[in-house]
Amino acid sequence: MELRPNQILPVERGVAFFKQKKAEPSIVVAPTAFGKSVVIAQIAKEVGEKMLVIQPNKELLEQNYNKFIGLGGTASIYSAAMGEKEIGDVTYATIGSIVNVAHKFKSMGITKVIIDECDRFPREPNGMLRRFLKGASITHVLGFTATPLKLQNNLNQFKEPFSKLVMLTSRSKKGNFFKNIIHIAQIDEMVEMKFWSPLYYESYDFDTGELVYNSTGAEYSDSSIKRAYKNQNIGQKIIKKIHSLYDRKSILVAVPSIEEAKELASQLPSCEAVYSDMPTSERNRIVEEFKSGKIRIVIQVNILSVGFDHPELDCIITGRPTASMSWWYQFVGRVTRIHPNKRDGLVIDFVGSVPKFGRVEDLYYKFVDDEWRLYGEEKKLITGIPINEIGLHIEGKPSPHEVAAQGAKILMPFGKWAGKEVREIPKSYREWMLTNFQWNPFNQKIKDEIVRLKNLGI
Repeated sequence: MELRPNQILPVERGVAFFKQKKAEPSIVVAPTAFGKSVVIAQIAKEVGEKMLVIQPNKELLEQNYNKFIGLGGTASIYSAAMGEKEIGDVTYATIGSIVNVAHKFKSMGITKVIIDECDRFPREPNGMLRRFLKGASITHVLGFTATPLKLQNNLNQFKEPFSKLVMLTSRSKKGNFFKNIIHIAQIDEMVEMKFWSPLYYESYDFDTGELVYNSTGAEYSDSSIKRAYKNQNIGQKIIKKIHSLYDRKSILVAVPSIEEAKELASQLPSCEAVYSDMPTSERNRIVEEFKSGKIRIVIQVNILSVGFDHPELDCIITGRPTASMSWWYQFVGRVTRIHPNKRDGLVIDFVGSVPKFGRVEDLYYKFVDDEWRLYGEEKKLITGIPINEIGLHIEGKPSPHEVAAQGAKILMPFGKWAGKEVREIPKSYREWMLTNFQWNPFNQKIKDEIVRLKNLGI
């Protein structure tokens, strides 16, 4: 199997990483449809030493294992879900099956590990992955992912919780297991080399005012997502749209709940719903018939995203509002793969994701101030800022907070925050003031300042 031009360098760097005597845990960033399984297989083959490849689930294990065998290699599988538990020179495993047998891998002299979808493994020292690595005395760990991001929960100066996306290599109170990024394959490379299907977007009006962040500030609450879906009649909009998609052969739809998935599936021809609670055999049947073309439409609930490989998929529809950049990227990633029977991929957005996150083709990483950062459409900063401020920070321009500081200093003349600048008062209190204060010519400048800050998005 011949490597693509953009796969050669990550293979070289991966092999060099494992040849080092000492190496800190590191990452290779590879976009969706990059061919990570091929790169992983080639690295394992060229290193020529005992290697363990860990996957988060059975489906990815099968995909990665088959690519290695396709390269002429011989490998073993250690996974209860696969019905095999053997250790060889190259072993493909799921973490749940090996966490309690670390001593076996240690006794076999296995010290080198590749972790696929490394962002999906908790980084806490007491997690399954870290316990296994310690128990097996692993010396070299190389992770692969398309989204090297983690959610970090913080408290602001007013002790109010907020969340932000940061790179897996960013320092935090919980520590950062992965220390370095040894290679980043940018999405625009995939587009320019035509390894991504051309994507077209259709985004429809959606009122985000009904959405409320959950207690972590990382995602919208389930109740507000369901309420927005119902009140804005998203289900019927999806049905109406699908009836007009005569030229689309394979359509994947995301909705908030199992109930909504079942309801939609019952109203569309050649359509099935898939979700985590259904019998595995039934889910596998639907997925296989979807891939073969026997089923045209699948309605899914948080299941067919990371690692779902169906190159002929030519349309996705999102009816699930989200505040998660990772979820949006992974879901759109399902339609990016190229196939001879496919001319392009259509992304239909009914829930405001395109205006919020932009086109995934416009995502790029940049090394700034000694750290990697992720930017999106129109150079919007995505990492290192509160999630609710995504879209407000633009590369090369002052942040909203810097702009706010440039205005006149308007002080609160009374109350708990007397003597403080209005911009230093909690946003929630400023919002309360707008609704509950009696405004007059004597305090109008305070109201004007609150409105100015609100218009800046802070």
